[in-house]
Amino acid sequence: MNKPALASVFVKLAITSILLIGSTPRLLPEQKSEFTRQAEFNGQRSIYVSSDHGFLIKMADSEHCLEAIVADDKQTVGCMVWLKSEEPPQSVELEIYLKGGQRKTIGPGVPIRDWHFWKDGEQITVYSGWRDSPGTYALYDTASARLIEKLAEPSDEKLLPQWAKGQAQIHDESVPMSAALTQERTKWIAKVLRQIGKIKPGMRRRDLLSEFTIEGGLSNRLQRTYVHVECPYIKVNVRFKAISGDHNVKEYGPTNTYVPPRFPPI
Repeated sequence: MNKPALASVFVKLAITSILLIGSTPRLLPEQKSEFTRQAEFNGQRSIYVSSDHGFLIKMADSEHCLEAIVADDKQTVGCMVWLKSEEPPQSVELEIYLKGGQRKTIGPGVPIRDWHFWKDGEQITVYSGWRDSPGTYALYDTASARLIEKLAEPSDEKLLPQWAKGQAQIHDESVPMSAALTQERTKWIAKVLRQIGKIKPGMRRRDLLSEFTIEGGLSNRLQRTYVHVECPYIKVNVRFKAISGDHNVKEYGPTNTYVPPRFPPI
């Protein structure tokens, strides 16, 4: 009498090792449960969402999306579909991938100039239009792709409702302003300029690390970009000369000396 129940247990155990890719299941060895609870990009930039049972469902690969973003809910992904026939690359469709493998499409019919999730992924804002003309802002319900609100681009972006504003504009408007704060910011900029002005020929690489940190990316023994420790937007490109006089640009140490540019910046 207990055999059917035991068989049911075996079936459930077998199902936990299956990964759904589109409509084709395959085995995934040592699948991590924490990886299946939210939408993810894998190493090849393929896009996956979680099924209702915790499996992964592949929705698109890297060549399908011009840009892809995971919403704050960690379950929803927006994909700006790459219109490969156009140069420069652009998109006229936005695909939404939802938990459970659902796919919704928003097509304004004109190029998408910007977009972002709103309310932790419950809604999505699409700014579209031709480059030489005013655009249109539209707010959609993410789960259904239903249009909620639409408005023409105003002459002043400050008149936009909060849902239509991009993160950069929201951050700019959140910066406190006053005469006293403006004066303090001016003093700080002057301080940073003086710190940059102290970089002189003959300084060692280690001498820069009191006010700057190194930036990731391409560099070599003879040139590196440094970032101010208090602001990542302030960067200085520095050229070095090896003390030993060798020209191995792939190796560098803290004793290389700074060489001024041949043509000083204006």
